[in-house]
Parts: sequence; structure tokens; C-alpha cells
Amino acid sequence: MACVLSVYIQGDPDYYMTDFMHGAKYDTKIRHRAAKILATGVGHRALATQLGIPEATARQWSRAYAVGGQSAVMNAGAKHRIYPFELKLSVVKDRLEKGLSVRDVMIKHGVPSESSVKTWCRQFREGGEIALIDKPRGRKPKSN
Repeated sequence: MACVLSVYIQGDPDYYMTDFMHGAKYDTKIRHRAAKILATGVGHRALATQLGIPEATARQWSRAYAVGGQSAVMNAGAKHRIYPFELKLSVVKDRLEKGLSVRDVMIKHGVPSESSVKTWCRQFREGGEIALIDKPRGRKPKSN
């Protein structure tokens, strides 16, 4: 069971962060505000300063916004997607062989998660193409 602590920031009662033991989760109001600010063309550092959030979070939201607009910021980290092998391989090749930036690769392929791109590149470097194939999850079926 996670310990939950709500904190009010910058004296704004509509602006709060819920902190779980495994990381910070931001409510929809702060995410909506971030999307509005990003729509004006503000960079991630200015976003972090305006909202009082870590630069790393602002950078993730900025990249997510570049890929999928407001909905990507609103849903950032909300669900884990399963991507086909071909897409993963294409992302990795664009990043490692063509030298595209993580942000450019995310935008080109519509992948809103920076960590997914980095994970796939690491897996590819360590184990080749075969490492990008999804492994079965969950408990193994009983053998009769």
C-alpha cells in the first residue's frame, strides 16, 4: 500500500502534486495547465519554472506534447503500450544508425515515451534485434 501525501504548491489550491512512495503523480489540472503553456511555444525550462516542477518532468511533458499534443501530456505515464517489433526496430535504427535525436525519433514514430526509445536502444545494443521481441508476461501455464 502506497503512502499518499498531497502538497499544495505556490499557494494555488487547484495546483497540487500527489506524491507516492514510487514517484510523483500530477493531477489533471496541472497537466492541463502544462499543455496550455506548451501550446504557447515555451521550452521545458520555462515550463518547470512556471509550474514549480522538476526540469526532468517538464522535459518529458514537452517531448510528449511534441509527439501527441495535449492528450499526450494528459496521459503521460498513464498506460503502458505494446509496440510491434517492426516499429521498435525502425526507432532504434533511426536513433543509432541515422543519429536522430531522441525527440526527433519520438515525433517521427509517434512514440510519446522517451524512456521507451532509450530502453529499446539499450536492448538492441546489448542483445541485437532479437532483444526487441516482446517476451511472454505473467505466470507460465501449468504443464499437465
